[in-house]
Amino acid sequence: MTKKQKILREAARLFAEKGFIETSTQEIAEAAETATGTIFYHFATKEGILKEIYVNLINEYLETMKQVSASSENGLSAVEKVLRMHFAFSRDYRAEFTVCHRDMPAQIVFDDNRRNTMRRNTDISITIVKEAIERGIADGSIKPDADPVNDAKLIKAMLLGTARLTHLHMTEFDDAEKTTCDFCMSALRNRGKE
Repeated sequence: MTKKQKILREAARLFAEKGFIETSTQEIAEAAETATGTIFYHFATKEGILKEIYVNLINEYLETMKQVSASSENGLSAVEKVLRMHFAFSRDYRAEFTVCHRDMPAQIVFDDNRRNTMRRNTDISITIVKEAIERGIADGSIKPDADPVNDAKLIKAMLLGTARLTHLHMTEFDDAEKTTCDFCMSALRNRGKE
């Protein structure tokens, strides 16, 4: 692990535990076993660390989403695998997910570039799901009257909502993954194929 990766890992952990505003660069330096100057060598500001956490997370998330969808046997399977990938990813990158869902929205309020970047990334993830639904309609695994655009947006909203609810401890959700997958599969499945 490089110094930069260690700084990012420790910053994500501290931001998740204490909050972005409450975490000092000195605390990050101590946790990463490096000098504060090294942090500023890699990142101009503490906000730069937060931005890089988001960029690294979303790039890997979107790439994994594309791979999972493309490797699926049919459209319905692609949607289910994307849903399951999301929940696995949120478990594997819990600190990063927490920081991005709690601290990034506050950071984009006054920053059009960040807001536009997040919107583009959201659109990419919606497009991946939309294409899986279109594929499922074409291969018969998804009901023919499904609405790929709106269904994909709803699925994205469900994923964002469950991530916020669980990572920010807003409510207990015993098995969000199973519930979300079952709900989406039931709503999309082509009953004429059963």
